[in-house]
Amino acid sequence: MQYAAAQVSGLTHIGHVKIMRYRPDHGDLLIEAGVGWKPGVVGHATLAIDHASPPGRALQTAAPVVIEDLPNDPEFRLSDLLAEHGIVSVANVPILIDGQTWGVLEVDAHHPRRFDEADIGFMTAFANLVGVALQRQTLERKLAAAAAEHTQAKTNHEVVLRELQHRVKNNFQVILSFLALQRRHATTDDGRERFVSVMDRVHAIALAHDQLIMREGAGAVDFADYLHALCANINPYRESVIIDVQADETHVPLDRAVPAGLIVNELVTNSLKYAFDEKGGTIRVTFSVDPAIGEGCIVVEDDGRGMPPRSEQTPRKGSLGVRLVEAFVQQLNGRIERDEVEKGTKIRACFPLAI
Repeated sequence: MQYAAAQVSGLTHIGHVKIMRYRPDHGDLLIEAGVGWKPGVVGHATLAIDHASPPGRALQTAAPVVIEDLPNDPEFRLSDLLAEHGIVSVANVPILIDGQTWGVLEVDAHHPRRFDEADIGFMTAFANLVGVALQRQTLERKLAAAAAEHTQAKTNHEVVLRELQHRVKNNFQVILSFLALQRRHATTDDGRERFVSVMDRVHAIALAHDQLIMREGAGAVDFADYLHALCANINPYRESVIIDVQADETHVPLDRAVPAGLIVNELVTNSLKYAFDEKGGTIRVTFSVDPAIGEGCIVVEDDGRGMPPRSEQTPRKGSLGVRLVEAFVQQLNGRIERDEVEKGTKIRACFPLAI
C-alpha cells in the first residue's frame, strides 16, 4: 500500500496521498499508508467516518467525493490533521473488495485544484487494483494458515488463486471496455490517441496475467511467449512496419514481468510514432539472459530516422512514455541506456530477474 500511495503521488503530482482502512470495531478510518505526512501520522492517525468528513462520506456512499476548497466548504469539516498540513483541495475514492468498502484512497493538495473526470477515473482504477491486491493478500494468508491443518491446502490454494486470476482478467476486460466507451466520446484526435495509449498499457498487463493463467497457477511468466504476444498486439496499422521479436527462454516473476513488458510497450510504441516515414522499416525487440549474474536485458531498436536531440540515457526526454519507462526501470532496480547506432535508435534496459 505504501508503494501504491507513492505511485499515485508521482503520477498525479500531488504531494499528500493516503490510504485509509475502515475499522468497524473502532468506527474510524486508520491511515495505513501514505506519503507527504509528518512523522507519526501513517499507521497511527485516524479520521472520522461521519457525513461531514470527506473520506467518511466516500465510505458511506461508496462513491467519489471531490472538494476544491475544503476550508470554506460549509458541507464538510476540515480535520485537524489536514489543517496542520495546509490542505485545501481533496479527492476521495472508495477501495472495494467484493462489493464491500474496505477503505478510502485520498489525495490532498495545498492549493485549490479542480479534479476532473480523468483524475477520478485514474484514482478509481488505481483503488480497484489496490482492492484486488488486498483481496489476494487476504486469500493467501488464509490459505497459508489452512495449510498447517489440511493436507489439501496446496490444492485449495491453486483453485482459489486461479479463480482470483480469472477475476483479475475480468476486471481488466471491464477497464478496457470502459476506456473504449470513453474513447468514443473524445472530441479530438489527440484525446482519442491518449485513450488508445492507456488501453495499450492496460492490455500489456492483462497479457501477462493471461500467461500466468496458462501456466496452471504458477507464479512466473514465460517471458519469451509474453513478449511475442505483447508485440503481436501492438498494431502499427502500417504494413510497411515490421516488429521482429527474438527472446531467450526464461520464466520471470509476474511482479517483474509486468513492468518489463510495459517498458517494451512504451519503447515499441514510441518507435511506431516517431521513427518512420511513409516507407516504414523494422523494429527489433530482443531479450537476452545472463545466467551468471541473473540479469535480463531488453533491447528495442529501429532503423528509422533517429531522434535528435539525443540525451545520454532517455529515449525521448520529457514525454509521458519516457517518464513511464524510467519509472518502470527504477521499479525493477535496473538501468537504461541508449546505444549509438549509425541509423535509427537503440534503447537497452537491463534488470535483475529476481529480487
